[in-house]
Amino acid sequence: MSYLLWTVAAMISYAFSFLFIKIAMNDLPAFTVMPIAVVTLAIGSTIVAALFGEWSTVSVTSRSVQFSLAAGICLAGAVIGYFRALSTGPVSVVVPVFGLFLVVGALLGIVVLGEPVTARKALGIVLAGAAVVLLAS
Repeated sequence: MSYLLWTVAAMISYAFSFLFIKIAMNDLPAFTVMPIAVVTLAIGSTIVAALFGEWSTVSVTSRSVQFSLAAGICLAGAVIGYFRALSTGPVSVVVPVFGLFLVVGALLGIVVLGEPVTARKALGIVLAGAAVVLLAS
């Protein structure tokens, strides 16, 4: 499956996760829903890695493992903040503001990883930021 199909599948799954998280928080506190969702994610991703033959055991001192741990810390911060925001705010505002990670992620790719910038990509970043502002207001 191409990266574009994987991206669309991820987007659809992510969109439904927002909905299911908000519904779950009608009866459960955010910090009860979060570990249930995260454990489900951990189990599911481990199964998928095993099925695709992509599970790898490497040295815990390797640079890749260190970056994986840093990513986990960042993901934990994102999930904690996101669940807390959803528990107190409307989905129609929280999700678009959270969606700014697209703009910030694209900018980090350009600045840190040296990915090329085209006029089209720059316009997309600006329009994505504008879309978030319009959706969240």
